[in-house]
Amino acid sequence: MKDTENTRRPGGSAPERTETRAHGPEHATRRAIDPPGAPMGEVPQYSYAWVQYVLGALLALLLAVAVFKLQYSYGQAPHRVIKIFGGLLLFLFVFFRPWMALHAWLLAIPMGEWLPATGIPGINAASLLLLTLVFSWIAPRVMRGERVYRHSRLALPMAAYMAILFMSIGHAALFPLDGVSRSFLDVLRLAWGVTLVMPIYYVVVSTVEDKKQVRSLLLTFAAGCALAGLFAAFEFARAPSNSRIAGTLGDINDLGAYFAMCAAMLVALMMNSGVYPYVKRAVVWLSAVLAMVAVALPKSRGAYVGVAGGLGFLSYLSGRRAFIIFLIVLASSPFWAPDIVKDRLAETTVGSFEAQLVGGMSDQLDPSANVRLKIWGIVIDKVAEQPIFGYGYGSVPRLTYGLLRRPFSSHSLYFGTAADSGLVGVAVLAWLFIACVRSGYQLRRLATDRLSLGLANGFLAATVALLVVNVFGQRFTHSSIAGTYFFLAGLVERSIRLEKDALEEQQAEEVSAS
Repeated sequence: MKDTENTRRPGGSAPERTETRAHGPEHATRRAIDPPGAPMGEVPQYSYAWVQYVLGALLALLLAVAVFKLQYSYGQAPHRVIKIFGGLLLFLFVFFRPWMALHAWLLAIPMGEWLPATGIPGINAASLLLLTLVFSWIAPRVMRGERVYRHSRLALPMAAYMAILFMSIGHAALFPLDGVSRSFLDVLRLAWGVTLVMPIYYVVVSTVEDKKQVRSLLLTFAAGCALAGLFAAFEFARAPSNSRIAGTLGDINDLGAYFAMCAAMLVALMMNSGVYPYVKRAVVWLSAVLAMVAVALPKSRGAYVGVAGGLGFLSYLSGRRAFIIFLIVLASSPFWAPDIVKDRLAETTVGSFEAQLVGGMSDQLDPSANVRLKIWGIVIDKVAEQPIFGYGYGSVPRLTYGLLRRPFSSHSLYFGTAADSGLVGVAVLAWLFIACVRSGYQLRRLATDRLSLGLANGFLAATVALLVVNVFGQRFTHSSIAGTYFFLAGLVERSIRLEKDALEEQQAEEVSAS
């Protein structure tokens, strides 16, 4: 046995020792951390890997008993027993091969409302995959005595955001407002979507090991977006000409917001797609084109503004020439934009000459835009009365009930957050997005190849698109949108660590060479 020189763990301070043992023609490398006071050369025996075999044997016994009971005691049909048994085998496969589950989740999350239900409230196939993935991330590492989580920039603001979210849920349950009443479970169900997908960030940060995996995950992300774009195109082709489609996400504006965010990300990857071979490069290009087309299909004005903001910021990051070209293309959009886009934007104002001549701004807007201004005005007045902690989660429908003849949602993430959790909630939300932007800029500064540069620019552009679309709706609370965004945030954070490790290794080699 030969001990190599001591190294330092990424993100940690404990020394590491790499031991190489020869076993016939092959060599296996094992790392261990020397605890304080342990003699050099001794490997601490704190691994609980043997528990996996015991649990596996017990699980196999339980499966055999379950099949026997289902068939002979409860009279279940054989095909149903086979389905249950197949589902359990799939769970085991995902548990021991979490990397495959992460790719499967990336293909499932854009499907949104089209995924099969599980029978459990708030849980669909993508949610079940993610819960299994979280379990497969934590359990084996605990058994082996390994570090479960890597430190990251977003950990604290994300924890604060979830804390303020559940505090506002408790506030709504303990101090209900008059009008539209909701139970604690109803309010909790409203926040369930975004909080359920947030753990994907921690999974990505803690499990992705190298740039090869980053490249592979981004390709699967592109394929999932392309799949959702194809479904949206098919639905649009079959729908009447004057209708709007909701696609795989089940909501018109959420679908537009999803594609606006993904289009900004995919165009950045397309601009740096040289990191892929030709076939995979074609997948990235096709996904970017489909996302750009799919943005127009739901006829969401917020999505149009969002994708313009995201692509505009991407062109700004790409250089002065790219930004000038973007401005020229945007200025000439009335000549080349599809009719569905121009017609939808034209609906923002009414056609009455008298309203445009003597009316105020609210008289000139269409009913959908007009009611948003009224809702925001009510929220501003109410928040001024209770500015610190707001009125509790989901409060805007209760605040607007009676004043606008029926309850309305806030139609804005920022106004909704102000009403639900006050200025404290707005500050935490701003902290979270600022931390995301700082992560993107840090990766952009550290980037040593086109993969990291494309990921950084795309994430920053996707963040701008997401910030813009949430001015006009609460798109951040949709599980498909939030899940995709936090997946990208996890890849950015992990890529920062990989770039720093590569830089430290290069500096160490230069020092040893000198």
